[in-house]
Amino acid sequence: MPRVVIFLDLDDTILQTAPKCPPGEPLAPAAFNRAGEVLSFMTRAQQRLLNFWWEQGIVIPVTGRTDSALERVAISFHSWRITHHGAVIRQPDGTLPIWWTNEMQPILAAARSLLEDYWNRLSAEAAREGYRISRHEVDACLTYLSVKADDDGVTLARLAARLQREGLPAELALHWNGNNMALTVRGAQKHDAVRRVTGELRREGPIVTLGAGDSLTDLPFMCVCDFALTPRDSQIQRQTWSEYWL
Repeated sequence: MPRVVIFLDLDDTILQTAPKCPPGEPLAPAAFNRAGEVLSFMTRAQQRLLNFWWEQGIVIPVTGRTDSALERVAISFHSWRITHHGAVIRQPDGTLPIWWTNEMQPILAAARSLLEDYWNRLSAEAAREGYRISRHEVDACLTYLSVKADDDGVTLARLAARLQREGLPAELALHWNGNNMALTVRGAQKHDAVRRVTGELRREGPIVTLGAGDSLTDLPFMCVCDFALTPRDSQIQRQTWSEYWL
């Protein structure tokens, strides 16, 4: 029998902040901040779906979260883990595979100066424009830049439009969904990681893969999988399915 492997985006797919949860529905804590305060929750439907997947297959997170942020998610993952928007791939024992050093690290190293330039530029105007910017690294490799704002999405929409108008270097890609934005490195994205891990798992026997995600930037990794699933009222539904709704 082939094994079922679920490549699962986390935020806004299987968990979300309280304002995004259905009103009046019982919720379970799902993710915490560094102080231990609950930030995100799971609905009953999400809990049941995740429990079903645990019973039937292998669940692999595919997330923009860093490794430390993934540790603050109240879900225990036992197989491979894909973090940093796909730039970091960890084996079930938590180590980086040898091929990550040989294949992914050079890609990140080649794009570092470009990310540094954006870091300097965006940091200089962050306070004035109303957003916060962070940089993330693993093993001395700059993996991506994240940008967040506290408004209803207007600030990052304006910033995304400007960056797209100016044109990004071919080596970089823009992830933007609501109040979260990231500048990532092409060749070290979610779909690259899913394709690589899928190849490793197939060495152990046949598999059937399912990709679950909510944002347009999840679509590339979902398309790598045999089947795809997206939550109701996700960015994918709103921006690609809406013309077919009755």
